[in-house]
Amino acid sequence: MKPISIARSEAEPVLASSPSLSSLRSVSLVALGGLALAGATGCLCPPCAAGPANTAAAPAPAATESATAGAPASEPVASGGKEVIWDGDDVSRGQGWASCDKEGKCKATFAPTPGEGASGSNGLKLHGEGDGWQGGGWNWFGWYPENAGTDISGYDNLKFSVKITGSDKSKTPQPTGINLSFGCSKDKKNSADASLGKYAANAADGQWHEVSIPLQDFFGGKGAECDARTAWEFRVGSWSGTPVNFDLVIDNLVVAKK
Repeated sequence: MKPISIARSEAEPVLASSPSLSSLRSVSLVALGGLALAGATGCLCPPCAAGPANTAAAPAPAATESATAGAPASEPVASGGKEVIWDGDDVSRGQGWASCDKEGKCKATFAPTPGEGASGSNGLKLHGEGDGWQGGGWNWFGWYPENAGTDISGYDNLKFSVKITGSDKSKTPQPTGINLSFGCSKDKKNSADASLGKYAANAADGQWHEVSIPLQDFFGGKGAECDARTAWEFRVGSWSGTPVNFDLVIDNLVVAKK
């Protein structure tokens, strides 16, 4: 409750002459009644500010603030609920990056690509060339603000569509060499890696595959240092001991409740 400021002219009237005991009692009762009313409404009328002051509970912190340590527990996610990270249509916000580990002898790009999605819309395409590692990430906040993040701690699985094609079979990476992970804004930590081959062993056949990976694979064990309440980036990378030349397209990326 805000401190109550009481004007002397209303709460403590200056009397022109000595009042009787009964009139003093009347003034006291009126003053007490006014204070009681102020306690209920948050101000002493007239005039009152529009609406009650501070009578309702404080609103929940904004999404970018709930990522901080000691944030209140998030609301339970209903069965079947989901959070869309990317679908190439209605949800396509963010910025990406790409890299490879043999500069000058490798190539990597990761960006939205029109017509490459599962339904012909935009898909997130990683293109890689060379041996060693090529990979990239999609930060659905574009790294701003610095403490942005989506609370995905109440969900169970990461789900997405994936298609992998190579310039020829010998230059197509194997699913066991493809890893997925999350990045978290809090302390800029990384989750554990999850192998695509564990959940889609035949994903390199040039066809679309629907994949579901438990979030526990990312945020369990050592991955727990990445605070799932502050997830803000999805990452994919490929490693091969022989040269590759491939496109890996991700679409319909969501976290979902069972």
